[in-house]
Amino acid sequence: MLRALTVLICLVLSPYAARAADLRQQSLHHDGQSRSYRIYVPDTLNRFPGPRPLVLVLHGGGGSSREVHYSTRGRFDALAEAHGFLVVYPDAIRRVWDTGSGDISESLRPRRDDDGFLKAVIAEVSSHFQVDQSRIFATGVSRGGMESLALACANPGLIRAIAPVAMTLPEAFATACASGKPLGVALFHGTADPFVPYAGGHINIGIRDRDAVLSAESSIAIFAKRNGCGAPVTRQKGDTAIRSYSGCAAPTVLYSIEGGGHGWPGGLKALPGKRAGQMTTDISAPDEIWAFFSRF
Repeated sequence: MLRALTVLICLVLSPYAARAADLRQQSLHHDGQSRSYRIYVPDTLNRFPGPRPLVLVLHGGGGSSREVHYSTRGRFDALAEAHGFLVVYPDAIRRVWDTGSGDISESLRPRRDDDGFLKAVIAEVSSHFQVDQSRIFATGVSRGGMESLALACANPGLIRAIAPVAMTLPEAFATACASGKPLGVALFHGTADPFVPYAGGHINIGIRDRDAVLSAESSIAIFAKRNGCGAPVTRQKGDTAIRSYSGCAAPTVLYSIEGGGHGWPGGLKALPGKRAGQMTTDISAPDEIWAFFSRF
């Protein structure tokens, strides 16, 4: 009786206490700073046997955990309910990720250990839930997509697959990302992205040139080589050409959205008005991303 009461008290006091599924804000102390993230724990989680996958969803520059949840229309939560995985939406300090290298990161004062923070989030969530450590995934839009690349390439084996949206491979990461354990990559990019050029060059939001990035084609080619892929096969889905490589050690795919702008396909653009361009409705990025992650 006493043991049962103790367990009940612990559940009530825990920030992860069982209740109707919702987006719960959590905090942790890392690198001398208070950091935050939101987590979605589906009601259906316990209906699925064994450890469950974990998906990190990273907001873009100027965004937040709440904003990226809104921009993706809460679709990752709905997919989590249907398929039994955990979704985590971390927050960057002052809304900008420190990816470890590149012009933007080097200009941040003070610098932030976002690599360590995200690893701490994974560890904390794993201490409360049975997380399948072989199925931890990361996606993100714009600067969040860049952070997903940084996290995966700096920590081989930690992240099983990534799905950067509206972000190609920064030149500063090219060497680190070119080799290592097989890494699943699904790259989503609009051919008319006004901020991160599909053909490569410098990121520019209308003020000045920032980090240099490779083209979408060159980016996926680096990962195709890393994963030992063969020839690609392309299929069309509305205005999106989906190039899937064959014979890979880990699935490798490029989604080229013809005329697509800067933001989540099937969701919202990065900035209101016309500056960010058009968002396709022919595909839903969260649905395509989970279909990709579920292959592992």
